[in-house]
Amino acid sequence: MTNVVEARNISKWYKEVIGLNNFSIEVPTGITGIVGPNGAGKSTFFKLLTGNIKTSVGELSVLGQKPWRNPSLLAHLGFCPDYDFLPPELDGREYLRFVGGLHGMEPGQMTTRVDEVLQIVNMAKDADRAMGGYSKGMRQRIKIAGSLLHNPQLLLLDEPLTGTDPVIRKEIIDLIKDLHKVHGHDIIVSSHVLHEIERMTHQVALIYKGRAVATGEISEIRQLMSDHPHNIVLEGKGMVELAKVLLTKPYTTSIELRPDRTGMFVKVDRPEDFFNAIPELVIETGCELDRMESLDDDLESVFRYLVRW
Repeated sequence: MTNVVEARNISKWYKEVIGLNNFSIEVPTGITGIVGPNGAGKSTFFKLLTGNIKTSVGELSVLGQKPWRNPSLLAHLGFCPDYDFLPPELDGREYLRFVGGLHGMEPGQMTTRVDEVLQIVNMAKDADRAMGGYSKGMRQRIKIAGSLLHNPQLLLLDEPLTGTDPVIRKEIIDLIKDLHKVHGHDIIVSSHVLHEIERMTHQVALIYKGRAVATGEISEIRQLMSDHPHNIVLEGKGMVELAKVLLTKPYTTSIELRPDRTGMFVKVDRPEDFFNAIPELVIETGCELDRMESLDDDLESVFRYLVRW
């Protein structure tokens, strides 16, 4: 199997509200990030994958099977939702044993597996504490542990980094990468923060208003920027002379000089042409360049361009 998920022209609507609209995607093995703002359709997509809701139209396949009314497929899926549902009076170990019971795990098998997943998510030392006293990061870890318990092939992680501080966020990102690299799970992880997904994987799908705006390798998606203005900041001496020359170039869209004339913002529509030419232009004008930085060399900028923000 080359793809863990294949969706062809699927739509899901709730009366007048559209969750997904003519949505198509092929999700390969490995880690794939689903990226989009709140309300883009990410949670609807996960509910379709787990068979909680049915597509209104279109064809959807998960691990080669149709998810709707297919409970046997759930044995191969692990789902970590974005909402917080953990009973505060239970401790982490009790919660995992409860989840194991829902999966029909035998008591002996369950005890061993609970210990294994607690080690994987680094929650062994806090497993016997009531979850009502858990931090946000600990709650996210124990939720991920629950999705791992039955050792599924495909993990669906819906906004697992929401509400966590930078240190915990990095730890969970590292955990997600290890879940694939070390433990062999295929993973679909959603986020509305693009640079977080970029730290986990280079395979992404950008969703906006229920549509797949772009899918593929981040490097491929960045190529789509070539027809859009690209913002670059330049600082140093001789900026006025450099600005005069840049204004004559076909790739320059606009220039804004700072009041002190020691810096400027340049907008270009062919960034590769600009970067190839700038060394010669610096020599030609005799300017001294102290700083040159692209403001649009990240996935966040790609997303803004693609959805015309």
